[in-house]
Amino acid sequence: MDDVNQPDLSFRFAFDGPLGRVLQQHALDDIAAARLTWKFKAYYRLRPWIPIAMRQLLQRGRNRSLDAPDDWYLPTEFISDWQRAVSHDVATTPNHRTLHPWPDGFQVATVLTHDVETRAGVKLVSALASLEEEYGFRSAWNFVPYKYKIDAGLLDDLSSRGHEIGVHGYNHDGRLFESRRTFDWRKDRINEAIGNFKSTGFRAPMVHRNLDWLQGLDVDYDASCFDVDPFQAMPGGIGSPWPFIAGKFVELPYTLPQDHTLLVALGETTPQVWIDKLQYLRQIAGMAMLITHPDYLDTSRRLNIYRQFLEHLREQTDLWHALPRDVANWWRQRDQSTISAVDDSIEGPAAARGRVVAIDELFAATHCPA
Repeated sequence: MDDVNQPDLSFRFAFDGPLGRVLQQHALDDIAAARLTWKFKAYYRLRPWIPIAMRQLLQRGRNRSLDAPDDWYLPTEFISDWQRAVSHDVATTPNHRTLHPWPDGFQVATVLTHDVETRAGVKLVSALASLEEEYGFRSAWNFVPYKYKIDAGLLDDLSSRGHEIGVHGYNHDGRLFESRRTFDWRKDRINEAIGNFKSTGFRAPMVHRNLDWLQGLDVDYDASCFDVDPFQAMPGGIGSPWPFIAGKFVELPYTLPQDHTLLVALGETTPQVWIDKLQYLRQIAGMAMLITHPDYLDTSRRLNIYRQFLEHLREQTDLWHALPRDVANWWRQRDQSTISAVDDSIEGPAAARGRVVAIDELFAATHCPA
């Protein structure tokens, strides 16, 4: 890829000072490392001629061959750096105040998203949406605009039921960022789909990412980053479980392992990894964004695991269940607000829903030496 890892962007992160420096460093490290190996470049060129069953077999074989630790779903390097930064902040700036990441008294934001990869997956969308509605949830559905036929009636139906529609790349061939020329040609057609779908958000297929080039899309948010995921073609992660401002849009990282990795490649039989990760995110007041695919929630066993996780989410009382567009809107309000030096009140658009907390209080479970 052509200089994809040299972004000319301004960033604003969830916190300032030493905390902000940790967030920035991990984000920039991931941006610098986000490139495909020559093997993956060759694979994506050959992919159209490889049967789906063979692709999935190759994916499972690769994922199971990786030497990932048992806690691979935790950003351990980031956690270590974060602990040190919090301890330093607490020691040097007593009673340091900040805006809580989430509105309305909630501790964690939970965001359900789906990437719809195939025509077969499209046929399962409505039933999966109904399952979520049984538990009181709505989610975002990211469709591939130039791979399969998309029924406008389905999009209208989902929207009328309170769900969100997003755009998932161009045609899901893994070559969106192959060159600037390729991206620019596809960009105009992706923007056309964004307008047709009435979307405000985008996620790149295979979570390939180039935040600099993505500035050309007509979106309010992108959701192509993640906190940690060693199983992706572009592994790594930004470490942080919070949104951040990247140029013109809000970046929303996913933080719960994808269903394909968890249920297909690794063969998990319960939602326990999702539950354990949610508990970590609760301790750090993070965002729990999940990517699932109707294409892979296509057996009763996998669908039941997802149902169990929805049941667990419904039982929690400190979760803000939000759509990605709602999170992006809140994050802009938070970003545009400040804390009064006089009385700790909030000045700006987050005043009505936000709250001021001490760093020591917000990260009480994390500010011990690593």
